[in-house]
Amino acid sequence: MKRILAAAAALLLFATVLCTYTSAFDANDYDYGGGGYDYGGSSWDYDDDDDYSYGGGYSNSYDDDDHYYGSSGGSSDMTWEETLITVAVVAAALIIVGIWANKPLKSSKKKLPAPRSRQVTVPNRNAEVCSAVQQSDPSFSSEQMLTFAKNTFIAVQDAWCAKDLEPVRGLMHNNLYSTTLKQVQAKIDQHVTYHYENYTFRNVYLTSYVRDSEYEYITVYLNTQYIDYQVDDNTGNIIRGDKTTMWKMRYLMKFMRSVERQSEQPKFCPNCGAPLDIASSGKCLYCGSTVTTSSFDWLLSDFTTVRADTKDDGIRI
Repeated sequence: MKRILAAAAALLLFATVLCTYTSAFDANDYDYGGGGYDYGGSSWDYDDDDDYSYGGGYSNSYDDDDHYYGSSGGSSDMTWEETLITVAVVAAALIIVGIWANKPLKSSKKKLPAPRSRQVTVPNRNAEVCSAVQQSDPSFSSEQMLTFAKNTFIAVQDAWCAKDLEPVRGLMHNNLYSTTLKQVQAKIDQHVTYHYENYTFRNVYLTSYVRDSEYEYITVYLNTQYIDYQVDDNTGNIIRGDKTTMWKMRYLMKFMRSVERQSEQPKFCPNCGAPLDIASSGKCLYCGSTVTTSSFDWLLSDFTTVRADTKDDGIRI
């Protein structure tokens, strides 16, 4: 837009100068056959939006040598001084127009302050979720579920740092396990090891519950704090973080199970029949075999941080 305006201004200036030369040219009287034409004292007034007055006496003639002489209202030829002044004015005007065209346009609108990052609130629905689950599973305990969630959190984080998901294979849904396994392999290829230390749970509660015809889902909110740093496997140097800073992080862990399962259902190793400690490992403590996902009550199906686009599932039955 600025370039268009500058071009228009330059064109207007050129037209004005051109009209000046044309007016001078048209004011000349030509003597065809030696006669003289005297346009003296003529004026035209146009009472329109603008007033134009073409006045003055032009008495123009040619001498015998065909030399033109002008008199009265003004000379039809410009002297070299006038030509120089005209050129200087045009050049100065063009320079001013160029400077003006390159100046940034000032916005008429006031700039609004940058919006602050939205702190997403995750509601505490311990009582509501527990009541909803107990409609089909009277033995369900929110305290046991929260303990299971915290233990699962530590087990998965430790497996991530060790770059070995086998110990938590039985705690994770197949889809989540496959995705996380690819991420672990990427860190192995990059020769980077994560270190999470000194876990502290500042606040943990149930925040949502959803049930359909086949599965039910419980989401647990965890407000945690721990040391987080990364090490280059080749050099042993810390490449990110440090060993003293405690980082505050908020997570959502979604667990799922079949609607046919009940909390009081015993959990045994399918290989040797021994009781399973699902809060600590996905392996049987007696025979060492890896327990498949179907052997557990609740499976971790999603594990994410709380973000600005985090949505609340609420309670839907």
